[in-house]
Amino acid sequence: MSTKASRAAARLMISPSVILLLGWMLIPLGMTLYFSVLRYNLLMPGDNPFVGFENYSYFLTDPGFTAAIWNTLALVLGVLVITIVGGILLALLLDQPMWGQGIVRILVIAPFFVMPTVSALVWKNMFLNPVNGLFAHLFKALGLTPYDFLAQAPLASIIGIVAWQWLPFATLILLTALQSLDSEQLEAAEMDGASPLSRFRFIMLPHLARAITVVILIQTIFLLSVFAEILVTTNGGPGYASTNLTYLIYVQSLLQYDVGMGSAGGVVAIILANIVAIFLMRMIGKNLET
Repeated sequence: MSTKASRAAARLMISPSVILLLGWMLIPLGMTLYFSVLRYNLLMPGDNPFVGFENYSYFLTDPGFTAAIWNTLALVLGVLVITIVGGILLALLLDQPMWGQGIVRILVIAPFFVMPTVSALVWKNMFLNPVNGLFAHLFKALGLTPYDFLAQAPLASIIGIVAWQWLPFATLILLTALQSLDSEQLEAAEMDGASPLSRFRFIMLPHLARAITVVILIQTIFLLSVFAEILVTTNGGPGYASTNLTYLIYVQSLLQYDVGMGSAGGVVAIILANIVAIFLMRMIGKNLET
């Protein structure tokens, strides 16, 4: 069989999957774009007139939009800082020889396999509850007044919950990168009198740079759409204190039944997510070239 015929056969065999994938992506996107230019509220059935960019204007000027953007950025940056710093420390710890090393690694990675809804419920009821939570009992044992984390520091609480879920992922990636480091470099540096801090700063950290970039890229994509943790714990409150962009779209679409406004918010979220993804892809590309 000629090269052209084999390529044509390959395209023919892969075309159903490509068509299905494009349909899976383009049909919902097309419907979202269509609804975003209509005045479409489920509480007012009837005609759905074309309103152009009116929904976009209302969404971008909504009082909760600015708060949602800042909360989304704070959530992403907060979780990234905690998971990267904590992941590096845990990777360094797990890379050391110890008794029961395999069991310890499994226990560290286990939170990543807990569903977000279950994780949020556990943290809300078992740890952060101001009456019966573990932290409340700890505060009482120390003679302090229990602190209502979800009411008084809602965004920080959600950052902590989400970081606890993603810390195992960062640890796993960074531990794998750390184990690929040539031990002879560390031994040579140690023989030359380099301190542990110097070995970490000038040998380990540059070696982990690519892994850190991958962690940032993958986590950011998922952290932009955090939803279950907010719904289960704070419902975006108090006020807009813990509302991110994804939850604001949910409020517009399913709580206020404004499909047009919610669709406009979805388009805005897609544009912002793609801008972030392009920036991160360029950053990771430059990192891989060096």
